[in-house]
Amino acid sequence: MRIKSLFSRKDKLCARELILNSYKPVRTTKNCTNNKSGMILKRIKQYLISFTLILLLLSDSLCANEYLFDIYFRGIPGGNASLVVDYQEDRVFASFIIHSSGFVDTFYKVRDTTRIVASYPTYHTLKYDKRIHEGKYHSRRTFDVEMIDTEKLKYPVRDEYTTMIMLLDSLYFSTDSVTVSLWDRKDSVAVPFRLYKKEKDIINSPAGTYPTLVYKPDKNFREVFEDESDLAIWISESIPPLPVQMKIRLKFGPLVCVLRKVIP
Repeated sequence: MRIKSLFSRKDKLCARELILNSYKPVRTTKNCTNNKSGMILKRIKQYLISFTLILLLLSDSLCANEYLFDIYFRGIPGGNASLVVDYQEDRVFASFIIHSSGFVDTFYKVRDTTRIVASYPTYHTLKYDKRIHEGKYHSRRTFDVEMIDTEKLKYPVRDEYTTMIMLLDSLYFSTDSVTVSLWDRKDSVAVPFRLYKKEKDIINSPAGTYPTLVYKPDKNFREVFEDESDLAIWISESIPPLPVQMKIRLKFGPLVCVLRKVIP
């Protein structure tokens, strides 16, 4: 025997609609746990990315590289130069070679070779051997920290090339100033001065166009080193930093080195 329901079809539909409308998802403990786990994983991922970028920056700045430059003597294209940098444990080995060519070489032949051994990460010059062949002027300048009386060495020596390499290191990149300390053979003393970060500059080089940080010396440098008073270094704001341009002074005038190529 079939028993007739006390509720009509309309009543059942209304009740069903009320149940559906009243349903709201409940945030369970399981959902909370999943959300927290997702946030933790996201943060870990961000930390790993940041850590990887830092490692890449440090590894790039400490790799052995060769930098090739075009040189200009009083604005005239005059040959090429190369800077080779190699890191070995707590030492930096570098060489800087200038070789004139073309029109300049005919009238003023330049064959300068500088070899350096410096400490890492302090970038203090330990050995320095510069052989100068500029026109008819030939000379040699050397420095060996082991051959110097420590009482006379009040300041650690840091030559201009070691300084440029130092500014390429991420530990010192974009620093406001850096101390350079040149060895004065005449008085057997290290003469310190500072390079200060000046205005930014855009340099168009054969290697590319770079926004750069410009480092120039203080007045003390110009007063002490009158015959070498032209010194400026342009470091790119890229990763890794590049020695885009360098201005130094030879015996008879300023020389500008402009980056042409980087060889890893």
